[in-house]
Amino acid sequence: MRNGILICMLLLLTACQQPTIYVYTESLTKFQTEQLSVRLQQQSLPYQFTQLPVPKEFTAATLLTSEDKLLTAETEQLADIMQAMGYQPQLNYVSVANHHYSDGNIGFYLRGEQIEQGFDVPQQLRTTGCVEERYNNLKVKFVDNLVEVTLLNGARAQLVWQRYENYLVINYRDTSQSYTHSSPLVATPFGEKPSDTFRYNAHIEGPQWLNCSLQVVYMD
Repeated sequence: MRNGILICMLLLLTACQQPTIYVYTESLTKFQTEQLSVRLQQQSLPYQFTQLPVPKEFTAATLLTSEDKLLTAETEQLADIMQAMGYQPQLNYVSVANHHYSDGNIGFYLRGEQIEQGFDVPQQLRTTGCVEERYNNLKVKFVDNLVEVTLLNGARAQLVWQRYENYLVINYRDTSQSYTHSSPLVATPFGEKPSDTFRYNAHIEGPQWLNCSLQVVYMD
């Protein structure tokens, strides 16, 4: 009987020591929250949402992991989730001395941007924050219900776009990409400047130039 109790206690102790993802979110849309929950269920570590906001000093997508027990594959899975949701993750390693994460635990911080109702789509934008860097800075032109993308080889792809609720949606054959609009300040050599930014919401299989955000920065 004592041996049975001891085995149960050891099993409970092992379970308690399993690394956990602590998820902090702020200002995510309902769509983004649902998307995040689905993607977290598909990765290998247990996770739990917290009720605390994302610290102001953190970027919109931040991962904190401890130096004492690095879980490289699992951390890459979480970074992929952030990228699939249109973010560029920043990974920080912390020690027990300066943060509470240890024993492989990971902090997952994701901050959404305020969605603006009834947005206008600028006529000229550029791709930015692409999953594949070579597709950054492509010209994107909106005219009526068409969007024209100038590809790397100079060819122009014409697609149909529409508004759906508070999202911009670009349709391509049997798939589509949706974008969330915001107006953040963007750092430039001339200081912070206003922008219209459309952050892509999902990582689709292709074409890869649709796995890019769209942006125009206003230089006065």
